[in-house]
Amino acid sequence: MTYAHRSDIYDADTHMMEPPTWLAEFADAKLRPHLTPFGQGKPAALEKAALAVAGFERRQNSAEAYAEIEQSFMSMKHKGFQGLGAWDRDERVRVNDLLGFQAHIVFPTAAFDQVQGAKDPEIFAGSVQALNRGLASFCETDARMHPAAYIPFRHGPETALEYLDAAIAMNFSIVMIDTIAPQGTRAFTHPDFDPIWAKIQDADMAITIHVGTDGGWDPVPLSFYNNGGSVPEHSEGDAPRDAIAYMGIQYNAELFLAAMIFDGVFHRFPRLRVAVVELGASWIISWMKHMDQAYRAFRRLQDLSQVQMQPSEYVRKHIKVTPFAGEDVGWLLNSGAEDLLLFASDYPHHEGTDDPIGRFEKTMDGVSEPVRQKFYADNFRSLLGSRLST
Repeated sequence: MTYAHRSDIYDADTHMMEPPTWLAEFADAKLRPHLTPFGQGKPAALEKAALAVAGFERRQNSAEAYAEIEQSFMSMKHKGFQGLGAWDRDERVRVNDLLGFQAHIVFPTAAFDQVQGAKDPEIFAGSVQALNRGLASFCETDARMHPAAYIPFRHGPETALEYLDAAIAMNFSIVMIDTIAPQGTRAFTHPDFDPIWAKIQDADMAITIHVGTDGGWDPVPLSFYNNGGSVPEHSEGDAPRDAIAYMGIQYNAELFLAAMIFDGVFHRFPRLRVAVVELGASWIISWMKHMDQAYRAFRRLQDLSQVQMQPSEYVRKHIKVTPFAGEDVGWLLNSGAEDLLLFASDYPHHEGTDDPIGRFEKTMDGVSEPVRQKFYADNFRSLLGSRLST
């Protein structure tokens, strides 16, 4: 029996959990001594990785240990580095069988942090190349897995084009991009980047933005925490550090996508498709209304001539979003988001919980079968387009 409760589920957010030496294995030899160390400044991450490697070796040598974890692979104690198939690609094929989903988008985890830690442009570029090679290798044993190639724009369109050409050569179907340009650089909606958007469109690739692809931008001023209280320590990962930070988790996506609409990128490239992943979904309806109001208020005060539809219509045409397990998906689906939402398990991350399907289903009383079909399958198929069958 699979975890999936229906035969037609597509998963828009899964991850691999790269062990400490993984990025170096796919990097050019001259780069390896200069890579950002795994878990830099976070000894707890190294400890977790070491325990996970030991656990992997134990179950590889013990059918009983393997059977035990297989029976409870969705439990919280087996999430993160401890997850079945967290980094071993052959083990991941078995996990995909157990999950029972038709296709998965796969994102990096720890290795992405290593890439972001590279300050030297040459080391950064080599780290990006290693990350994408590694993800391609991890996913090549199972056609159900669609890795997201990281294509940063921060060093200009010429460099971004080199990354994209390499990703296309490796047959990636999905690209992951940043949302916030570094201070003093060109906005990613600048016409100089049009060749990148054109090539993505012509290759019929899907675009994703994901939590953590904001270049380290923090929308919450630290003065909010000078409140006489205490804030839980932000221990690891890209998850918000507390409730206040969670309130702004999607701000970078809202601003970036509004710029894509107002600056005419979606008008110039009408076949682009973007998924907003692991940034929640409860904001999507009010954001659409807010953009429509912004357009009405400013269309006579600035050049918005490339906005040929209501901004909310561009959202419905170009954008999908993944809710967190526990969000009121039923309300969203019945309130105008039926063509926008994508199912996501976040496997094997803890944020996905031990039962994302159950948490979604608890909110879906009164949601019709055709709308459920969109959430679990049709919207994903629309996102990947022709690339789903290749």
